[in-house]
Amino acid sequence: MGNVVVIGANRFIGFHLCMAFLDEGTEVKGYTHSAHKEEDDLQEEMKFFLGRNANYVSTEVGNSLDMITSETDIVYFTYFDGGDFYHPDFLRQEMQKAQQVLIQALNKCRQFNIRFVFVSTLRVFGDQQRKIEETTIPEPDSSEGRLYVHFERMIEKYKDDGWPIIIVRTPTLYGPWQPLSMCYSKNIAGYEEAFNIMEGTDFIIYIEDAVSALRRCKTAAYSYEVVHLVEEKLQPWSAGANITHMEVKEEAAQEKYEISRKAKELLHFSSRVTAKEGIYLQKKHMRTFFLPLH
Repeated sequence: MGNVVVIGANRFIGFHLCMAFLDEGTEVKGYTHSAHKEEDDLQEEMKFFLGRNANYVSTEVGNSLDMITSETDIVYFTYFDGGDFYHPDFLRQEMQKAQQVLIQALNKCRQFNIRFVFVSTLRVFGDQQRKIEETTIPEPDSSEGRLYVHFERMIEKYKDDGWPIIIVRTPTLYGPWQPLSMCYSKNIAGYEEAFNIMEGTDFIIYIEDAVSALRRCKTAAYSYEVVHLVEEKLQPWSAGANITHMEVKEEAAQEKYEISRKAKELLHFSSRVTAKEGIYLQKKHMRTFFLPLH
């Protein structure tokens, strides 16, 4: 029986991937690493939820990735999440470590011919770029975009080696377990810092809709692909901001991203949860687990 490895199991996307695979009875091996102290409460709750499942084992990332073996079906690299980019000093400490882990993971996957999924961001594209599709060359103008482009270029060097690699670029993700540093979470908790926005503000996707597509990377047919989670029903970031009563300028979503045929055909991606539904679920989760702590 195979297993799934998630590098960044204690990050927003990585945690939801772990929970989704565990819910279907799949064995999951998670690698974790330090988070900013602002996320301590969130980290403790994540650790509790994952640790109670007998099909889950975890360790901190180190000099080797011994849990990646010939029995592994797929490896997900989700080392950073949107909350990390609110803490530049912390981020600088982790960048070199993340690069080393990425190289180790790529070499392990190549050795055993294991599927490799790199969860990236649409922020690899700058605000001045228009009519963007998967083949468009990124021109980032943010620290997040520049970091992810650097990682993508490292991965691209392996694309002709004959084993399956997929880069999935997402808009801003939200929902339960969103990092407490991110804007929606800050605003729901009533912090003024919520208005210092560091994340992408084009579109949003509810976390479980994104994870549903990412899970299909385990069975989809591909060699080397770049896929954008972009479709007709994507809602603008401002839709969620308005629901959380943020004072933001109402703007239509930028029509700069081409609808992705590969997202639909390869990963069956569909944005099903509306901003109203998703924000309600995020509020309910935060009020249950975190707001009483403050």
